[in-house]
Parts: sequence; C-alpha cells; structure tokens
Amino acid sequence: MNYDHLIIDGYNLLHQDAVLDGRRGDLQTARQRLMRRVEHAAPEMAQRITVVFDGQEVGRDISFDAPHMQVLFSPLNRTADAVIERMVATAKNPERICVVTSDQIEARIVSAAGAFVVSCKEFASRCDAAKNSPAQRFMKKPDRIGSTLGEFFPENLPNK
Repeated sequence: MNYDHLIIDGYNLLHQDAVLDGRRGDLQTARQRLMRRVEHAAPEMAQRITVVFDGQEVGRDISFDAPHMQVLFSPLNRTADAVIERMVATAKNPERICVVTSDQIEARIVSAAGAFVVSCKEFASRCDAAKNSPAQRFMKKPDRIGSTLGEFFPENLPNK
C-alpha cells in the first residue's frame, strides 16, 4: 500500500539495520549511508519521506534533502519519538502515514493515533528488495569503465 507520508525513526533504523552494522563510528557518514539506502526503497511506499533523528544539530538538514525526502533533527529538549508522535497526532489523515520504528512504545503510540507501523527489520528488507529489483540493477552504474557488449548479452545464443 502506498502512503502519503513515510516517517522514519532515523537512529532506530540505523541501529537495527544489519547492512549498516559496523559503520556507526562516524555518525555523519552513517546517516548519509542510511539516507542513500532509504532513498531507493521509500519512494515506492510514500510520496513524501521524513527521517527524524534525535537532535544535536537541531532543525532540518538540507544536505540530505531530495525532492521527496527531508531530514529533521529534534530539538534538544525533545526526542525524535516526540517529534514523530506530534507529526502523526497533528496530521489531517494519520491513516495515510506509515512510521518506520522498532521501538514498541513508539509503535503503540503512533498506531493508536491512526498511523501504520513497519518494523525496521521489515523496512530494511524492503530496501534490500528495492536495491535488487530489475529496475535498480538496470540503473546501477558498472563497477568499471569499458564494459563490453558481451557483458550485456547472454552467451550461447543459437546461431541463425
């Protein structure tokens, strides 16, 4: 099902996603990798995507923004969970929102407000599936320059 808005609990996903395991030493780089991962799968789920991180940077980070995606940092006196809860509670159509989190309390709160919840594990699976879809493989840049036609056509074609 497609939603109007996909809201992702950023650090919750970052710490639950096995693909990003071991890459969390530099948070800026880890967030960038997370955003690249999200940008491939999320558009299939929603028209608008917001990733919310607990704040030290506070506010919006436009360096991560894409036409359909934005990154927010919670104010220092609030958690990302509180920001997400507020976004769902004040939405005109919370049933058109999907929240990605594995935080059980957060999931219950936003679900009670009308949003649909997807676990981080399920969302990571969707990211993997989107990355491996035929469209993504077609758009993927070759690992090296100078591909040959033989790499694009199957071998052993019958001679005519």
